[in-house]
Amino acid sequence: MDLTGRKWINFKKLLRFSRNIFAVVLTAFLFLLAVWEFKYLIFETSYFELKKISIEGNYTIEKEKILALSGFKLSENFLKLNYRAAESRLRAMPKIKEVEIVTEGVGEVLIRISERESVLLVLHERKFYELDAEGYILSASNKNVRVDLPILTGVAMPVTNIGESVQAEIKIKSVINWVVNLAPSFLTNISEICLNGNEIVLITNNGIKIYPGNAVNFKNNFDLLTIVLERFQKDGMKISYVDMRFNNEVVVKPIVN
Repeated sequence: MDLTGRKWINFKKLLRFSRNIFAVVLTAFLFLLAVWEFKYLIFETSYFELKKISIEGNYTIEKEKILALSGFKLSENFLKLNYRAAESRLRAMPKIKEVEIVTEGVGEVLIRISERESVLLVLHERKFYELDAEGYILSASNKNVRVDLPILTGVAMPVTNIGESVQAEIKIKSVINWVVNLAPSFLTNISEICLNGNEIVLITNNGIKIYPGNAVNFKNNFDLLTIVLERFQKDGMKISYVDMRFNNEVVVKPIVN
């Protein structure tokens, strides 16, 4: 093969190599261009902006407080939202029992929460501690801001920090268990709950002591109790205490002058 033939072969090899290099470079360029355009579409355009935040289940907690804890803001990129971190921040709030954040649609988020319900106030060292059914402290105040809740007196709080639980205190837990078995209407005339040993004693707004027994017995005899109290009041007789610890009986001890 002469020199001219060899040069031609080498030229064709070089040309083929150049074409391959060009194809690789072009493919890489198109790929990078596609990635850039995809990134622009996802993160720079308004299509994926957060347009709506809905909240469900908040009855006592302000919507603004939930939004602030979630960290979500309208117009931020919807795909950058960290649901797990937001749920953790919200669960740290004492009054929130459960929280779930879900996507409702493109740019729409739903924050669904379940609040802890207050069932009892405990008066301890001149402070009112608001407790839920599991014994968690929801709030603490120097004055009673929940006149709709029964007040437990004469017991010591084992913990006093908001968010902590008093479940370890058997006496408080026993009163909570008693209260949650009753509708609020059964306790509207009760100003105070105290303990006589391990026995629950109710004190009415008129200062009458009631030994209610278990919650079921108190509930079953509540109508009879109401009739008895109204009759004594109508007759002008004062009552020392009422004993309901016996099934289907309401024993009244009047005050004898």
